[in-house]
Amino acid sequence: MSVLGFAILAGLVLAGALVVVLAENIVHAAVALAFTFFFVAGLYVLLGSPLLAVIQFAVNAAAIPILTLFIIMTTQSRRVRPAAGVFYLVAGVLAVVFLAGLWAYLGAPQEAFRPLSPEGLGARLLTVTLLPFEVASVLLLLAMVGAVVLARRREA
Repeated sequence: MSVLGFAILAGLVLAGALVVVLAENIVHAAVALAFTFFFVAGLYVLLGSPLLAVIQFAVNAAAIPILTLFIIMTTQSRRVRPAAGVFYLVAGVLAVVFLAGLWAYLGAPQEAFRPLSPEGLGARLLTVTLLPFEVASVLLLLAMVGAVVLARRREA
């Protein structure tokens, strides 16, 4: 794995994520989200998991931004109000907690990285990580239903 390539892609992922969060025009945020997911797929290629990169590209980099743009066009909401000061405080605290956790993790002894085969990845997704995957699916479904309910309330 090329350290320089990883650093460049990681920087592009972080820059894209910042544009997603800070953009006032939600269409620009959706396009930045697509590029961010594309760069994450590049990270998977560098980490030796081309299957996961293809899945990342097909599902996240293609489908989710298109769905987001479709929702934007149907609800006609293009602008986002700037966040309040409390938002920045909470985001700062969460960033500090995340960086502290990352620092503790990087300080711990690491085992050697071993890429998974497609069979190993499938077995791991259906055994060890099945519950977190399903919880994330239910949370995303609830968020989508909540967005539809809020959009319906504005129309009435």
